[in-house]
Amino acid sequence: MQKPVILFTSLVKTVMLASLPTLMVLTLYVVLGLFELSHFFFAYIGVLLSSIVIVYPFLISVNALTNYVNDLAQDKKVEAPNLSVLNTVEKLSEALKRFNRSWERKKQQMENIIIEREILVDTIPDILIMLDNDNRVVRTNRAARTIFGQNLAKKPLRDIIHNETMLGALYAVVEDMRGRQVEFRIEHPTPYDFRAIIERFPVPSTGGISTIITLTDITELKRGEQMRADFVANASHEIRTPLASIIGFIETIQGPAKDDPEAQVQFLKLMNDQAQRMSRLVQDLLTLSKVEVDVSKAPMDKVNLVKVVRREVQHFEWAAQQKKMNIRIDVRDELPAVKGEEGELAQVVHNLVGNAIKYGTAGTEVTVGIRLSSSLPSSAGMRSYERAVCLSVRDKGEGIPKEHIPRLTERFYRVDSARTRKVGGTGLGLAIVKHIITRHRGAMMIDSVVGKGSVFSVYLPLYEEG
Repeated sequence: MQKPVILFTSLVKTVMLASLPTLMVLTLYVVLGLFELSHFFFAYIGVLLSSIVIVYPFLISVNALTNYVNDLAQDKKVEAPNLSVLNTVEKLSEALKRFNRSWERKKQQMENIIIEREILVDTIPDILIMLDNDNRVVRTNRAARTIFGQNLAKKPLRDIIHNETMLGALYAVVEDMRGRQVEFRIEHPTPYDFRAIIERFPVPSTGGISTIITLTDITELKRGEQMRADFVANASHEIRTPLASIIGFIETIQGPAKDDPEAQVQFLKLMNDQAQRMSRLVQDLLTLSKVEVDVSKAPMDKVNLVKVVRREVQHFEWAAQQKKMNIRIDVRDELPAVKGEEGELAQVVHNLVGNAIKYGTAGTEVTVGIRLSSSLPSSAGMRSYERAVCLSVRDKGEGIPKEHIPRLTERFYRVDSARTRKVGGTGLGLAIVKHIITRHRGAMMIDSVVGKGSVFSVYLPLYEEG
């Protein structure tokens, strides 16, 4: 509602303007002697009163229209005013109502666009950080808030990302207005490697955004690169060691032991051992490479796991007798078939049982259990299953310290390198098992107690007809 003082002032101004032509005519009449002065005053007062009666309703409607437009400008939700007097001017009231409906539709459309953009920005997997001219945070997306915290607005970027390489690139972009790409690492809140793309707007956009930073998490990429480099270095070392031994033995046979048959027999045996070790290593490398290539193709054959286990265990009877060990197969129920590839699952059983005999204490028992389980690991691959077949291999060896367990499936990782080489291990057996189980969309769990032994459990999905 228009304030009374303002309304009165507007009324006076409007009436004076409206009565001005009449005032000029009356004044001319008085000057020409056609009107007496007393008649002039009475006539002008009558004109003023008539003008007030006519102008006041129009002024009320105009004020109502002004207030309505001001409310719309402030995004207030208001009803169109009832312009009782101005309705006669081109149906102004109906036009205002149509304008109001159109304004509401456009405002709703704009709000929908803003919401859609907010959702789009939040669903982008990369981290987005938008800064103002003072390098303070204006806006972030969900990925940024997940890593750096929820309350980032108005914070200087330096307080969020503690890395001089990143900040130096930002300052350079601000100075010369040219976008940059840089890789950097942070240690807090947790170690991450990022690739940052920094772009500067010549003119700040709506909301005061001057700079936008996109961070791509390349932690796994860097880790993979390091793992590949370590793999090449380790594989080269593992092959070079037996090769160097064989070359040394050959040189010895050709030189100092040339005329010593007993020494030649001994060295030939050692050469055979080293050659066999290198052959096992090459075979494991080929197996691992094949499984990695096929990891995205889940096998779909019907496999009788009990049959596979019984067949593979037979291969270790002689090795178990040599260490006075007993292998016991514990099959609790009639088990359904599993979904997989029989040859690869045989490799899993072979590696797990072989490790149990190699690292188990002489004179103890190795238990190979197969059962149907509804208590599944919490890994992502098992969430879609209600039940799975669990294959477990239990030994009574020295056990594995807790800090080593997460790394056991890494290539060439050994808890005790000397002991592993002594028993003929290549350091790739559990890596092969892990990749085969990953390809089969299963899971593997390792439990171990130092001094008591270890249990390696593999969970495999059930075969379903059709």
